[in-house]
Amino acid sequence: MPDRSGEELADHISVIIRALLVSGRQGAPAEGRLAFNPLHFHMLRIIGAGETSRPSDIADDLAVPRTTVSAAVKALQKKGLVRTAPDKSDGRAISISLTGDGRDVLAAIRRQDHRNASAMLGALPEKDRPAFLEAMGRIARTIGLPQSKQG
Repeated sequence: MPDRSGEELADHISVIIRALLVSGRQGAPAEGRLAFNPLHFHMLRIIGAGETSRPSDIADDLAVPRTTVSAAVKALQKKGLVRTAPDKSDGRAISISLTGDGRDVLAAIRRQDHRNASAMLGALPEKDRPAFLEAMGRIARTIGLPQSKQG
């Protein structure tokens, strides 16, 4: 009998993602401050993890084309969430940082993430949570963004 654990895990992850997406559409993402857009949310987390970020670094971190990041930066700038300036170490490049409103929206995103995570953990008995968190941490460290960039 073939091992179906990969298929089973993929099915579980799909259900969780759908639940979070539906929750995001129904529950005023970022506490009503910003419509749900995974790219924008991830970019705000990356930019918020450091003092400044370059578009090329964000594109590399998210494995998306630089043109995608450029368009998203313009959209976030238009909303007043990020600002750009010439990069201090390379005047040809630009540096992106969060505005005060951007920091506020990022804090709202993080609060929403924490509420979602708490709801998921609530499905487990307390005694099972440490092992689950350890396993998820191991997976995140192995396949995800570096911890410092997860925001």
